[in-house]
Amino acid sequence: MLASGGQPLDSVTRPLEAAGHTVTRSSNPADAHRLLLDQQLVIVAAPDSASLTLLCRRINDEAGSAHPPILAIASTSDVETRVQLLEAGADDVLAEPIDERELEALVEALVLRGGATRTAPTGGATAPAAPAAPGKTIAFVAAKGGSGVTALAVNTALVLAEMAPGNVAIADLDMYHGQVSTHVDLYGRHSTAGLAREEWLTDSESIRGSGKLHSGGLAVFGGPYRPDEGYQVSAEQLLTLVETLRRAYGTLVLDLGSTLDVRTLNVLQHVDRLVIVVTPDIPALRLLHAALQVISESGKAVDRAVFVVNEIYQHPMIGPSQIEEHLGIKVGLDVPYDGDNFVKAVNEGQPLALSAHRTPAAAAIRRLAGLVTDETQEPQETPQRKRGLLGGLLGRD
Repeated sequence: MLASGGQPLDSVTRPLEAAGHTVTRSSNPADAHRLLLDQQLVIVAAPDSASLTLLCRRINDEAGSAHPPILAIASTSDVETRVQLLEAGADDVLAEPIDERELEALVEALVLRGGATRTAPTGGATAPAAPAAPGKTIAFVAAKGGSGVTALAVNTALVLAEMAPGNVAIADLDMYHGQVSTHVDLYGRHSTAGLAREEWLTDSESIRGSGKLHSGGLAVFGGPYRPDEGYQVSAEQLLTLVETLRRAYGTLVLDLGSTLDVRTLNVLQHVDRLVIVVTPDIPALRLLHAALQVISESGKAVDRAVFVVNEIYQHPMIGPSQIEEHLGIKVGLDVPYDGDNFVKAVNEGQPLALSAHRTPAAAAIRRLAGLVTDETQEPQETPQRKRGLLGGLLGRD
């Protein structure tokens, strides 16, 4: 790997060399650019944030998509500085003072993302290749915003990535309110809206290079930053993106958000498993009642669905059994309330499955990961819908 910059890199090169990495250091930008394409990773540092941003932008502009991943060493953890560096082309940012464990994890993840081989005393290991057959697609959707669909999708994907690092991806297909990138604190140069409009991006190798690899081994494809970026994406373009990702990864997790437009409905008919996130309140259940009718009229996606009750209230007034009875569904899993940990996880960009993995909510997410990948599970019969407290409030059948 190439380390380009001044004194701050001393705290980076020493631990990396001690861990078995080969580090080429350069303080001359011209020499560094000449060595660029022969490296697995580029680590850059500069005396100030403005110079560091210019350095990242220069590498990105001159080398285009051919350059290896860039890790920027910033002198501050300021969020605005981090965003500027990511927008300038950095693939990740590490703030001083350097934590050696975090450094090693980021380097491993970025090298894996670049499809490169790590130089180590043991001989190293190569990044997983694209699967020979299309991967399994698991979609998460809710009928109402604020249901926690993104949190469950991200955490489930991370659990699945533990078993196959580098071969599991999550794609944010919520074209209006997507927050997958926020949940994992990873921001790529390309959004799913932009990728969907790229006609050339149809092969597995190219699409794998367009994502960001989380330190947990999960490939992340974030949604558009602005809602107007997704306005012009057609249903056909979005489905083509999904099929391309399926060919590139063994497991593909989709966050479809809570907007059931024609694009979402089109994707739903092509997934292997559907996770419908339910919140136990009357507004959410009314919307779910209507959404199930729409999804059923569009195809057979509901037949492949797992209903997950996400307890977002500490003292819910409606239980899973009531939801089953009055909506005519079978609840496959109940995720217990863990409001403080979920909020902390989102705000810090450290998903619950990693930051609070011993909690009951994290244990439920691990069960969900097993549930959605169980090939032997047969569809369960759903009870007959009855009218009562919920039935009267939900409106017409």
